[in-house]
Amino acid sequence: MHTSAIRRRKPLWLALATTLVIGTAGIAHADNNAPASDASSTNDKTHKSTTLSTVNVNAQSLAGGLMAVQDQPKQVSTITAQAIAEVPITADYTQMINSAPGVNSASSDGFGLTDASSYTIRGFNASEIGVTLDGVPVNDAGNYVPYASEYGEARNYESINVTQGSADLDMPDLGAVGGHISFVTRTPTENFNVYAGQTFGSNDARSTYLRINTGATGPVRSWISISRNSDNKWRGGGYNHIDRIQAKSVWTIDDNDSLTANFNLNREHNYFYMPLTKAQAAQYGYTYDYNTTWTPTPAGGFPASALYSDPATLAQVDYYRLFQNPFKSWVASLDGEFKFGSNLSLSIIPYFQFGDGNGSFGGFLPLQFNASGKPIVQADQFTDGQYTVYEAYRPITYRPGINAKFTLELGLDNTLDWGIWYERSRQLEYIDASYVDPNTGAPLSVWGDNKLLTYGNGQIWKNYSEYDLTTVKKAFVEDTWTPNDAWTFNAGVAYLHTDRANQFVLFPGNPDPVDWTSYQNSDDRYHRFLPAASASWKLDESNQLYYSITRTFRAPPDAATFGNARIGLPAPLPESAWSNEIGWRFTQGPLTLHTDAYLANMGNRTAVGLDPNTFINYYINAGRVRMAGVNAEGNLDLGHGFTLYSSYTYTQAKVEQDLNLPATADTGAAFYDTKGKQFPGTPRNMAYIGARYSANGLTLNLNGKFTGSEYGDFLNTERVSSNFILNGSASYELPDFSVLHKPTIAINALNLLNRRYLMLPSSLTISAAESSPTYYVGAPRQWYVTLSTELF
Repeated sequence: MHTSAIRRRKPLWLALATTLVIGTAGIAHADNNAPASDASSTNDKTHKSTTLSTVNVNAQSLAGGLMAVQDQPKQVSTITAQAIAEVPITADYTQMINSAPGVNSASSDGFGLTDASSYTIRGFNASEIGVTLDGVPVNDAGNYVPYASEYGEARNYESINVTQGSADLDMPDLGAVGGHISFVTRTPTENFNVYAGQTFGSNDARSTYLRINTGATGPVRSWISISRNSDNKWRGGGYNHIDRIQAKSVWTIDDNDSLTANFNLNREHNYFYMPLTKAQAAQYGYTYDYNTTWTPTPAGGFPASALYSDPATLAQVDYYRLFQNPFKSWVASLDGEFKFGSNLSLSIIPYFQFGDGNGSFGGFLPLQFNASGKPIVQADQFTDGQYTVYEAYRPITYRPGINAKFTLELGLDNTLDWGIWYERSRQLEYIDASYVDPNTGAPLSVWGDNKLLTYGNGQIWKNYSEYDLTTVKKAFVEDTWTPNDAWTFNAGVAYLHTDRANQFVLFPGNPDPVDWTSYQNSDDRYHRFLPAASASWKLDESNQLYYSITRTFRAPPDAATFGNARIGLPAPLPESAWSNEIGWRFTQGPLTLHTDAYLANMGNRTAVGLDPNTFINYYINAGRVRMAGVNAEGNLDLGHGFTLYSSYTYTQAKVEQDLNLPATADTGAAFYDTKGKQFPGTPRNMAYIGARYSANGLTLNLNGKFTGSEYGDFLNTERVSSNFILNGSASYELPDFSVLHKPTIAINALNLLNRRYLMLPSSLTISAAESSPTYYVGAPRQWYVTLSTELF
């Protein structure tokens, strides 16, 4: 995350953390309508969906919804509405997938209302995992980062599917080199009903939620939900506030054809949590955060030489009101499912996304005041008269696309799938600034869209302006052959082509363009054939073995070309990985067990740094990384309402070469002995265990997650300790009363042992001795009470 507008010049490789693009969300941005039984479907063979919305539709739910019966030839974990209903009512998906094997999740807020969350899966970071909502890709089109708070209400999810190794060929993934997560929202009910929920909890947490199912109105049935969620930050100053509207409508044209419309609107205003270094946590405690006290600015501002040396400037630039994250977004899609004759079907999803808002931070600009007292930015950014300003990184996104898939049944034992995905997204990104009251620290414009600081010529001050046009074309073909009940073979190939046209201007509109303004345009094309093959052998009704091999690929982030050109580095190469999996599934009586061993060889892993003078990201090739390990999950039904669920993960993420940093315009080359080191942010061992009881309207849950120690730097010189976090929940369904159906009271308690801990690096560094990594900070004990009911 950018931190200031002007900094002292320091050696580039030593002063800055050279970090992996780990999908941090620092910039920019108990439902009881669940199946009543763990066995919520028939014993029919499960299969891959012919639609594009999900990877699994007929899975039998187990372990209270934490697990599902699968038969795909790869590792897939499914969390159903039943389990989602038993987490805090506003939990984001990073919290809900934490039970799945391979997932190392971190969230700064138990209520789930902030983007201060992230995860790795088998050593791949969040920006390397594709994410779709009802078949629509929702990772950022430029840097691939997912923003957990923008994907609607958890109570509206039917399931969350986590594919730990590689995405299916038909998924619209632009940057998924390490797996895929898909959300599927609930199908509207045939009968009219209303569901309402109200939550209160720690830190003045509040959630008001209402979902109306229209029932069948002729061939159409729909639901719409509205919600308002808020809480105060548990450390530091500020709050989190999110308003949402979601809707889904299904038109059943006939037995073979249907149209499903989806809409998701999200408007939030949050304050950032400060990620901490180990030294900060040790010295100031785990509640340390951005300053809540403002030090007034002296008359005439600060001299440039005092910046980041005068304690007053340090106090101002870290003031909490300068670290805000207002953002609005919406996603609309139309899912058409059509059948032509007896053996050909089509699934097609056109969609559109919009996003606008900012992630802000404190910086300094030299200001003069005209006769009317209006502040004007001076052309020389390094002159005296420096004032703290509210700088806002503002991305505006327009993202239309369409994904289509044909399925042809060639016979009882053979299915052919083929299709295309096309997307043409536009993103305008820039940093502007607003005046901050020098006596109170209050910014004049929080959203960064009005009352902005300008030069004397009337042009709005911008650190930079970047316009990206990203065009994605993907075609795929895949054949599935099942010669008998025991064997299934699958083979296919996709062709992915990404075209990034980029226009970049540094300090546009500056009155002294010769010394300040510069331009960089580029048009880069990246393409690759992506083969995939797998085989599955069902030994008997209880045992299945499988193997799969897949190649994945992603183009460099949108800022890569101009960022590297600024400091004289070559453009980075695309990331790519070969992923192998071999697994065994066992189901017999009350026991279900899934185990999977995997090996992923990743090349050209991209690392990102930050130029301290322009705050522009540059990218380097961090080399080869080898991820290998074992995933396992199991469910044991003890009868009488008792079930046990557990998952285990062992991950060896090894850097396979030393890091050689090339010389730049400011620094010489540097060498780091990283070969053989464990990749930062990847604990070797993780384990989850949960016990559940459900009978006669009472449901009790107790679960714990152990996360092993993890490194914060490439040289493995600093790591945070392992942690074990215990959570619990209880709910009781009261008898129906008048129009109230299934009135329920639910209690969630998080971090029951009140552990204080750091987790998952927010920013990795090469060497902790040269630059300290920062980490997400685990929330203390928190509790939430939810009252909910269906009406009519």
